[in-house]
Amino acid sequence: MGSLGSDTYLEKLLEGISRLRTQKVLCDVTLEAEGVCFPAHKIILASASNYCKILFAGNVTRMGSADGSVRLNAISAAGLSNVLSFIYSNKLDLSLQNVEETFKAAEALLVGEVIKLCFQFLESCLSGENCMDILRIAKKLGLMELREKAMCCIGQRYKQLLADPQSLKDLDRGIPCEILDRTTTEGSSELELLRAAVSWLQHDHVQLKYMGDILKRIRFPLIPFHDLQHYIQEIPLTRLDWSCRRFLHDTLTHHPQLCTRPPWQTPRTALRSASPALLITGGRTTNNSICREMWAAEQSCRTWRKVGDLCVPLYNHCIVVIDDFLFVLGGQSTFDLTGKQPSNKVFRFNPCNASWLQLASMLQRRTRFHADVLSDHIFVVGGGTLLGTLTHTVESYQPAANKWEFAAPFPIPIADHAGTTHKGILYISGEKSIPNQLIARAQACTHPS
Repeated sequence: MGSLGSDTYLEKLLEGISRLRTQKVLCDVTLEAEGVCFPAHKIILASASNYCKILFAGNVTRMGSADGSVRLNAISAAGLSNVLSFIYSNKLDLSLQNVEETFKAAEALLVGEVIKLCFQFLESCLSGENCMDILRIAKKLGLMELREKAMCCIGQRYKQLLADPQSLKDLDRGIPCEILDRTTTEGSSELELLRAAVSWLQHDHVQLKYMGDILKRIRFPLIPFHDLQHYIQEIPLTRLDWSCRRFLHDTLTHHPQLCTRPPWQTPRTALRSASPALLITGGRTTNNSICREMWAAEQSCRTWRKVGDLCVPLYNHCIVVIDDFLFVLGGQSTFDLTGKQPSNKVFRFNPCNASWLQLASMLQRRTRFHADVLSDHIFVVGGGTLLGTLTHTVESYQPAANKWEFAAPFPIPIADHAGTTHKGILYISGEKSIPNQLIARAQACTHPS
């Protein structure tokens, strides 16, 4: 005994019931939408539509008549026709023109497969050319996941959209606000975001009432001061609103201080970044040349791009990151295997304007040491100091005060060690190297207090 099946049975079955519907054979119910009638079979509809199953199983003709017709007021005839075609053929013809009414018909009849296919269609055809249309459809249909994807697409193409007068008309206030509220706007500088926002405000005087709401979302400290000053002077509409004029004046007044303050003091100085990036700085080549370049890996980590230069060539230095600001500490500027020329200089890279700021120097010169961030403080541990000797000292840097001070020392002099932080504790593990002597291993941890 065995169970056998036919590869063509289901296809032929669908062809058969579709032919019965086309020829109006054995039809026992009529669905009506917008005055258009669609003969069908209760048993077929009940098997595909939960709405029809409840309707027919309870022997209730909701919104219908004694002759077995069911009037559906909330959907279009075209949408109903498309859903019925799918039920009888397993084929759904979708376009941006009919997907909305098809979805509404499927939602009313509770045909889950059609709802899924509509969502898949919209997601698969989402592009820069139709992202506005799909966003509009997603909003109407309440498709939050699709709406988010459409907004991401709009955020990537906002410059092209705002250059198109028709697109400007289609943008309501919520879209520019949502773009500016995002933590990432790939490939766009903050000045370009400002230009785009002003373009939207200027295209229709009715929009000027939203100026304050729009401009407060611009992260002005991320715009180079001279560029911002020049651009603001060119905005004629700022004369029309006293509060906005005052806001922009204060922005210019405080801009230089904002760009040099510690970055964690205000969220308006935070960079718009999509994801963390792998960064390498300086180093020593195989022929012992000392580098100063900074390179960042693309998301795939298959290619690298140069993003800047260190203030001086460095190797055996340490880097830490606080709120997307890069701190470069110590190291050596010239090749020396004995490590007798370490540095105590500290620099901070400001990605707002790709500039460097020299901060207070460490209390000791260090190379081959470890640096880490703990409770918004920078800790440096051990390393080689002057004349190549090792140290057990630990220093703590307070960014707000731009001040270094000694912390609890490490138990032994140490260099070439590793470290990390976990749950508010700094862990150090590594080796102390002294010529002609054994290597001693040590582990310790410290709280910032």
